Amino acid sequence: MLKSVLTAFQLRSTMSIFVSQFNPLLGKNEWVLQDENYDYHQEIARSSYADMLHDTERNQKYFKALKKAIEQRRTMNEQVNVLDIGTGTGLLSMMAAKCGADSITACEAFTPMAECAKKVIKRNGFEDKIKLIPKRSTELTVGEGKDMLQKANILVTEVFDTELIGEGALSTYYHALQYLLEPNCSVVPHSARVYVQLAQCPLGKNWNEVQPITIDKTKSISVPKEMHNCSGALHLHDLQLNQLHQSKFQLITDPITVFCFDFSDKEKLVTDKNLNSAEPFNAKSLAHITANSSGTIDTLFMWWDLDMDKEGEILLSCAPYWAHPERKEVQWRDHWMQAIYYPSKYIAVEAGEEVSLTSCHDEYSWWFDVSTKKEPQVSISDVLPVCSCGIHLTYGRNRLGMLNDSVRNQVYVNELKKVINKDTVCLSIGDGSLIPLIAAKLGAKKVFAVETHKHNYQIIESFIKSNNAEGVITLLDKIPTKQQFDLMKVDIAIGEPSFNSCLLPWHNLHFWYILSELSSTLTCYPNKMKIFGMAMQFRDLSKIRSAVKTCEGFCLEEFDSMIEDSSLRVDRNIEAEVLWEYPGKALSEPLEIASFDLSSIFEENKVYNEHTLTFTRNGTCNGIAFWVEFQYGTTTISTGIINSEEKTSDGYVTWDKHTRQGVHLLNQPIDATSNGKFPVTLTYHPKSGQINIEF
Repeated sequence: MLKSVLTAFQLRSTMSIFVSQFNPLLGKNEWVLQDENYDYHQEIARSSYADMLHDTERNQKYFKALKKAIEQRRTMNEQVNVLDIGTGTGLLSMMAAKCGADSITACEAFTPMAECAKKVIKRNGFEDKIKLIPKRSTELTVGEGKDMLQKANILVTEVFDTELIGEGALSTYYHALQYLLEPNCSVVPHSARVYVQLAQCPLGKNWNEVQPITIDKTKSISVPKEMHNCSGALHLHDLQLNQLHQSKFQLITDPITVFCFDFSDKEKLVTDKNLNSAEPFNAKSLAHITANSSGTIDTLFMWWDLDMDKEGEILLSCAPYWAHPERKEVQWRDHWMQAIYYPSKYIAVEAGEEVSLTSCHDEYSWWFDVSTKKEPQVSISDVLPVCSCGIHLTYGRNRLGMLNDSVRNQVYVNELKKVINKDTVCLSIGDGSLIPLIAAKLGAKKVFAVETHKHNYQIIESFIKSNNAEGVITLLDKIPTKQQFDLMKVDIAIGEPSFNSCLLPWHNLHFWYILSELSSTLTCYPNKMKIFGMAMQFRDLSKIRSAVKTCEGFCLEEFDSMIEDSSLRVDRNIEAEVLWEYPGKALSEPLEIASFDLSSIFEENKVYNEHTLTFTRNGTCNGIAFWVEFQYGTTTISTGIINSEEKTSDGYVTWDKHTRQGVHLLNQPIDATSNGKFPVTLTYHPKSGQINIEF
C-alpha cells in the first residue's frame, strides 16, 4: 500500500518525495517530504570547495608555482600542455590559461561540479583554451581522437586532505605519471613532507581513553583492562590545533620529518612495483629523536607541508602556530587541519632520553608508535590497526572527552549524593553513560540502566563487571513498558543525558520523552533544561558558507549560485559545530529562549516564544550560537559557554570542548551596534518533537 502511495505521489510531482528521517526527540523514524534531488543537493552543499576557495595562501601559492613551471617549460622551448586533475571550479586550469599554457585538459568526476566548472570557465572567457572532461583521471585516454591528444608535461592537482594521502593522492599521482604525463614532467605541487611531534596532552588523552572516575577518597570507577592500551579507532582525529592553547599540552620533542614524497617520481611512490599486490603503497620508517623535556608521551601531533616547486622556493605549510616555518599569522583553513594520533601505550621519558618513533602508512591512512630502551616496542602492525576494545568504534572523540570531564563527573557525584541512599532505586536513561556506576558507588539499592544499542550495552556491561556491580546494576536492552516500570518501584531517574542519535544540544530532550511515557511524577536528574542563544562575530567559521565572488581575479559567481541553491534546499536552519575550534566574539549577552521542566510530563500545547537579542558590543554579526544548560539540583552543566564571566576583554568566549553547539550562519552579515536588536523565535511542537528556531 505504502509503495503504491509513494509511486502515485511521484507521478503527480517531480519536485518532492517521501523519505525516512530519524526524529531524535521522539527516537524513531518518520516519513518527511524532501526535494527529489535531496542527496544530490546535500553533497553539493556539504562540499568543502568554498572553504578551499577562501584559502588565500593556498590559491596564491598554486598560482605562483604554476606560473613558474610554465615559464620554465618556455625556457626549454617546449609547448606547454597542462593536466588538471580534480579541477573543481576550474580555478587551477584558469590560472594555467592566464599564465600562457598552450593546452589545458581538466577532469572532474563529480558531475554537478563539472557542470559548474564548464559555466565558470565560459564566464571567464577560457572555454576555447580549456578542455573539460567529466571523468576520473584514471579513466582518461591519450591519443588521436581521445580525451587527451598527447601526454601533458605539467600536472597541477589538489587531491589532499588532513592526512595528505587520505583522498588517494599516492595512487592518483602514480597513475598520472604512468599513463598521462611525459617523462621529466613538472608537477605542482612537487613534493611533500609529513611531520610528527611527540607531546603530553591530558586533553588528547581524554579523547582517546576512558579514565577512572573518583567518587570519594575510598571509591572510584575503574576502567576494564581491555580498554587500556588499545590501538584506537579507524577514523582520523583531525582538529584545529591552532586553537589549542599551549597551556593544554607539553611538547616533549621537536617536530621530526617522518616521510617525504616526491610526486614527480612514480618509482618513489610505491614500495611494491606490482600494483596488483595487496598493499603496493605501504611503507614504514623508523626515526630516533631526543626528548627535550621529561613527561609522558600520550599524544602525537601530525601535519604536513608542500614544496610547490622543484627548487623548494614556494612553501605551503599546514604546521600549527608554534611550529610554522614562516612564523606569521597562520592561514585559517578547514579543509586541511592538523591531526592527533595515539601510541599503543603511554611512555614516560626523561629529558635527554632517546625515543624511537615508528611511522607507517598505506594508500590512505597513517599509524604511529613510540618506544624507548626502557619501554621497547613489542611490534607494530604492517596494516592499519583497529580498535580491539570496542569503545573507539562506538564512542566518538567528543563523547570520550565528555565521559572524562572531571567537572561534569563531580557535579553528578555531588548532586546524586544528596538524593541517593541505601534504599534508592534508580533508572538511568542514555547511551553509553557511566552514571549508573556513579549511582551504584554512591550506595543505591538498585540501578536499572537502559542501553538500547548493542555496542553500548556491551561496553557498559564490561564496566559493570570490572567494578563488581552486577548485584546492583541491571542492564536493559529496551525501554521498559509502563507496566514493567511500575514493577521496578523506581525512586529517581538519572541521565547526562546523551544519546548517539542527537546532533543538536536540545535533541537530548529525548530523555524527557522517555520519562513522560513512564511517569508523570518521577524525580529526575537533570530536572531542567534551558536553551540559550547569543549573537556572534565568528572570525573564520562564516567562510564555510559565505560567497566567494572572485578568487585571484576569476569570477566564481556560478559556483556561488550553485552552492546557495543547494544549501537553501537541504541545509538546516541551525547546524551542529564544535565551536571551540572556531573563535568568535560575543556581540550580545546569553539569552534564555526556552526552558523545560523535566520533572513534569510535557504538555501537548504548542510553545511559541518570541525573543530579541540585544547587541552589547559593536561588530559584524555573522552568526547566532545556541547551546543548552542542564540543571542538576542546585548546579548547572553547560554544553556551551564554560563560564560567561571568562570572556576576554575583546569578547572572545570559551566553549565546552566535548559537545557540539548549534550555529545559525547569516546569509548576509549585519552591522551590530550597541543596543541594536535581532529577533529570535522558537516554536516547539511537543507531539511531533519539533523545535524550530526562526530569525
